[in-house]
Amino acid sequence: MASTRRYYDDGYTQRFSGRIAARGEHAGQAAVELEETWFYPESGGQLGDHGTIGSARVLDVQAAGDGRVWHVVDAAPAGDEADCAIDWARRFDHMQQHTGQHVLSAALERECGWATLSSTLGAERSVIEISTSEVDWRTIERVERVANRLLWEDREIRLHWTDAAGVGRFALRKMPQVDGPIRIVEIPDWDLSACGGTHTKRTGEVGVLKVTGWEKVRGNVRLGFLCGERALTDHAWRTEAMVEGAKKRTLKDRDLIAHLDRAAEERDELAKQLRELREKRLAEDARARVGAPPAPVVELAESRSREEARAFALACLSAGAPWVVSAALAPEPMLMVARAKSHPADLKAMLPDLLAAARGKGGGSPEQLQIAAADADGVRTAFALARTALER
Repeated sequence: MASTRRYYDDGYTQRFSGRIAARGEHAGQAAVELEETWFYPESGGQLGDHGTIGSARVLDVQAAGDGRVWHVVDAAPAGDEADCAIDWARRFDHMQQHTGQHVLSAALERECGWATLSSTLGAERSVIEISTSEVDWRTIERVERVANRLLWEDREIRLHWTDAAGVGRFALRKMPQVDGPIRIVEIPDWDLSACGGTHTKRTGEVGVLKVTGWEKVRGNVRLGFLCGERALTDHAWRTEAMVEGAKKRTLKDRDLIAHLDRAAEERDELAKQLRELREKRLAEDARARVGAPPAPVVELAESRSREEARAFALACLSAGAPWVVSAALAPEPMLMVARAKSHPADLKAMLPDLLAAARGKGGGSPEQLQIAAADADGVRTAFALARTALER
């Protein structure tokens, strides 16, 4: 049988007595079907409800293709009838997000001519994909003001039922692709949308709407937004971070971003200077180690980064060394073997033996090898092997 879905016309019932029509499974989990249900099944980008049926916890609600609504539970409830309760905090949150999405989508279309292509009302953040490739904060600010003013007018939200023959009477933002009865959600003088989700009775219940950011996808823009308590929670931590961050730096809140930008520039400049000094020191060290006339260099460092060990080997070659074996025991046990172009050794031929000695991974060419060893002992063994092979 197809379940009777009472939430379509009444999204505010939180408790009811439900008669169990069937017991079964959904996606390998225990599930029950109710003859009548106020539980919302996941669809249209809105998550399913949670709650209880008797002593069983409702973990998810899903609608099957045959119109049956399955309530996924942690254990099958006893008896043929049970007291049911919807997790109201979760439901009302979803109602705020869904109603807010209608308001935001209409505002974007009215103010900018951007259509909403898809929407997803997630557990933490909601997103809509809109038909534009570019957006900026000033435009978002304008759209937010328009949308929130509409919310604060506390307009009544109306529901209508029609069919394919009568849907043309409604100036919908997007025509539905469904058969049978069509449910229209109306925000008077603002938006008309075909939608099967749950919504607040009045726009004022949404509270506030805030866009939190965006990203480009498929040539369009995906906007993230929050409504109601989600927006308040998000605003709380962002405000705390801004205020405390400014306070620690004895700044005004509005000066924090500029201060952080300057700090980042200074950091990058210092990093550049440090890199140049390190390269200069490595070059001087390499020249000293190579000597005159140029001699091979072997170095086993207790602690040296993989990048620095490699840079040291290449600096030694630039200083005239015929070949170099440079290794480090920590933080990443590694071995670098390199030779001058004029040296006849085929280092790649040594690779299998060095990998076995190091118990590691690596590769290279006839002129250079780099190996990540399993541990410090592996480095020592491979280091000795490479040195012996090149000294012959």
